[in-house]
Amino acid sequence: MRYAALAALILLTGCASLSREDCLQGDWLAIGQRDGAAGRVGDLQFDRHIVACARVDVTPDRAAWAQGYAAGLRQYCTPLSGLREGEAGALYRDVCPASSEAGFLRGYDLGLAAHRQRQRISEIENEIRDLNQRNAALAGKDEGRAEWRANQSLILSLRLDLMRAQAELSRIEREIRAFRAAQ
Repeated sequence: MRYAALAALILLTGCASLSREDCLQGDWLAIGQRDGAAGRVGDLQFDRHIVACARVDVTPDRAAWAQGYAAGLRQYCTPLSGLREGEAGALYRDVCPASSEAGFLRGYDLGLAAHRQRQRISEIENEIRDLNQRNAALAGKDEGRAEWRANQSLILSLRLDLMRAQAELSRIEREIRAFRAAQ
């Protein structure tokens, strides 16, 4: 029953975890290492492999996969990997063992702060651009004067926000450089 539901879910999402060739080759140690190094959720990913390989009548080797997965997690669960994941805005799936999770999360939180700040800067820049375009369309129209002035005021406020956001990003980037240097 469990596998039937999982199979239906995978068919609905339209993506298999492994190719036919991967299943037939059966290098479960390497497949597990790849899954761990990518920070995938172990049981879920292995269940996806079971479903994918059932199509070619192959049963994955859980022991070999688990050994590779643990090795992959050792690669993934490092402070610098956490930093990269955070900067990419990737979701952390709580896969790191307790012994390495704190270091991973220090990097992840720092990277995520930079990612979010860059997004904020982009949002502000887009708002300013949109308001400038709107004001360009209103230029010379008497009926749009009040809106034009309100937009100009908002643009000034957004430029201040932008400067603060850029200063905060600079602070975070200095912290990232120090963090990398300490690793």
